[in-house]
Amino acid sequence: MFEHRLSIRFFPAAILLLPLFACGPSVEPADLVLANAFVYTVDADRSVAEAVAIRENKIVFVGDGEDVEDFIGPDTQVRDLAGKMVLPGLHDTHLHPLWIAKGDICDLESQPRTLEAYVPFLRGCLSRYQVPEGEWLWAEQWNFAIGNQPSKRYPTMRAALDAVSTQHPIVLLGNDGHHTAVNSAALARAKNPAGEAVGLTAETLQSTFASYRELVGVDESGEPNGNLTESAIDLMSPPTVLEMRDFDATMPDVAKLLAKSGITSLQDAVVKAEYLPFYQRLEERGEMTFRMRAALFKDFPKSQAAIEMLPEVVEEFKAIRERYADSRFIHADGAKIFIDGVIEGNPLASPPTLPNAAVIRSYRQPIFAIDADTMRADIWGYVDLDGDVCLEYRSHPLAYANAAAKSRFKSEHGYFPQQCEQNYGVLEHSEEFIHAFVREMEAAGFAVHAHVVGDRATRIVLDAFEASRAVNGDPLHPQSIAHAQLIHPADQERIGDLGIYVAFTYAWVDVDPEYDMSVIPFIDEIAGVDDLYNPNHYAIQNTYPAGSVLKHGGVLIAGSDAPVDTRDPRPFVNIQQAVTRDSAIGTFNADQRIDIHDAIAAYTINGAKLFGHQERLGSIEVGKKADLIVLDRNLVELAEAGRANEIGKTQVRLTIFDGKVIYEASGTDLMGGGMGAESGKLRAFEIADLVAKRAASGEAWNEFLRVPALSMGVYALAAGADDPQTPHDQDEVYYVVSGRGVLQVEEVERSVQPGTVVFVEANADHRFHSITEDLTALVFFAPAES
Repeated sequence: MFEHRLSIRFFPAAILLLPLFACGPSVEPADLVLANAFVYTVDADRSVAEAVAIRENKIVFVGDGEDVEDFIGPDTQVRDLAGKMVLPGLHDTHLHPLWIAKGDICDLESQPRTLEAYVPFLRGCLSRYQVPEGEWLWAEQWNFAIGNQPSKRYPTMRAALDAVSTQHPIVLLGNDGHHTAVNSAALARAKNPAGEAVGLTAETLQSTFASYRELVGVDESGEPNGNLTESAIDLMSPPTVLEMRDFDATMPDVAKLLAKSGITSLQDAVVKAEYLPFYQRLEERGEMTFRMRAALFKDFPKSQAAIEMLPEVVEEFKAIRERYADSRFIHADGAKIFIDGVIEGNPLASPPTLPNAAVIRSYRQPIFAIDADTMRADIWGYVDLDGDVCLEYRSHPLAYANAAAKSRFKSEHGYFPQQCEQNYGVLEHSEEFIHAFVREMEAAGFAVHAHVVGDRATRIVLDAFEASRAVNGDPLHPQSIAHAQLIHPADQERIGDLGIYVAFTYAWVDVDPEYDMSVIPFIDEIAGVDDLYNPNHYAIQNTYPAGSVLKHGGVLIAGSDAPVDTRDPRPFVNIQQAVTRDSAIGTFNADQRIDIHDAIAAYTINGAKLFGHQERLGSIEVGKKADLIVLDRNLVELAEAGRANEIGKTQVRLTIFDGKVIYEASGTDLMGGGMGAESGKLRAFEIADLVAKRAASGEAWNEFLRVPALSMGVYALAAGADDPQTPHDQDEVYYVVSGRGVLQVEEVERSVQPGTVVFVEANADHRFHSITEDLTALVFFAPAES
């Protein structure tokens, strides 16, 4: 039974006002001084100082603790940081800010669920949002890569979503922005080029929509299974994001989340013209606390017409750039292009769905064995793509087009006929268009930012960058790519030769067998799950090859890609993974690790160079803008002490933007008030009382987020008796206080009586081995019975 007590560790007082001041007669006093700090300047020498002085929005002093006293006047605010680390404000160079704040919408929150579990959750959304029959149910943050295990009742995503409703078209938006899932009512809305609703079926996939075949998952009979990628969803004309989202309402939350993360400069990686007014209104209200480059984006047709419309789009982008030329914080000087899609396949589909990222070598065709109890995939074997059976299929594919022929083939050979296909993925545009886009946008002075995932996509965009230079000369802005999940060794060298900026999302580099089974077996022939991380595999050697890119002279920058995977930009998790490439169960190619100094540079000075701001941002030097952050721990010391695996827990204590404090972690306050302290200690009964009051008030628990005073957060997790992800209108609700955020509780104590609060004391070492470890406190709360 859980003990009714709480053990909480506080930070010492981190930010104090110094009582003394001094002001030399020849020095104008500063507005703010950060003293007694570890100021990691990120200057050319990576030097460390003790103090920083800020006047208005500029840094006027960086140096030792004695000399800064000359900048202290009677009105100077002085903060003693007690040795805490100070960094330049962080630059996230590939982010989708509009979506990092949660809206009032059905939200799957990236939680992995079985197909069975989606049904009650989504039915709850239909009820909660009172969606009329015939109208769309739109759900965000679907975790397409983890979970989604089928069952006898729901063998496909389509079957599960049909069980939610046949009267509502349903779309689940993948948390990567590339995958979607739909039900039959949505598939029936697919329109042909004449605008007629003919439906997406096995028949129309062979005819009307043949060009979308590689983007549509199918079942054993060839019927769509509900899983789509890329532009296939457009066939159904779902609601636009502006119809479903109130961005004006969530933009202030976006600014707060960025400030809390220490992000003061960013690139919105996909900006349609209609998105920019949301930023503009935020700036006009004086609430924009970050600098933003807009990577302008336009949907082009996948035809020769795309090249024909390119001059018109260039002029449109130039007009947008001019419109925002006088903005302090909005810079509309980027241009975004997608070269390919994504590299995750679906081992749980029957037949397995291939990835669609553009690759140099044809995808392998694995034959998966699915464990009936765990629904986890392993490798049974591979299709011999060069064997007589597959050569025969590729010579006469129409002979195997109907369901009966597919079934006979599967019965005879143990795999489906379409698994004999050789597939190199899909380019979003022709190579001719890619070259033209890069050339014309760079000629017009835009910074081209390219989405690439597969190794062929990377090669093609490098060719386009190089060809543009031959025509235009050196580009006005650095050329950059994002993701670059798989890069051929020869192109790792070319990136260095060309000086390309690469925005890796380092948090994605870890050992995750469930996810990696959706990627690696399609690239390398592996002997089974135990062979997944064989260091000889091409995928292992060349996935997110940060170390090699850096060694060859490429410039590392950092892009969280939030809300992909998580709405949290989590910069310190990214820094940790850049340095360790480690997870609890192994290391993903340690040779590609980078050191802490290069990881910090990726988030600071290199990002500033990408934006052309290196003369005024990206390092802590006199004359530069005062964008600074204070951290609760020293990243350099952790890394050099062999404790880099603790970097991800770092919290921002203070964020300064343009000389003003825009975020400060409170010492004792929760959500702006209501929680007291006694001798610097937060008492268990105070949390218990707050939890009880909050439950009685009926306020939304998703607003009850964290205790800033602690090295942990207070989070809400809704759970029903059978499904940990059931909405919180069920019988029991469990709340977790954890340094790791929301803890997914698979098994919970069922003996907790309604109206009680139970606290579990944390283990002293805060190591995560079981449900109660690494927790400052675990709170199970069952609301009082009505």
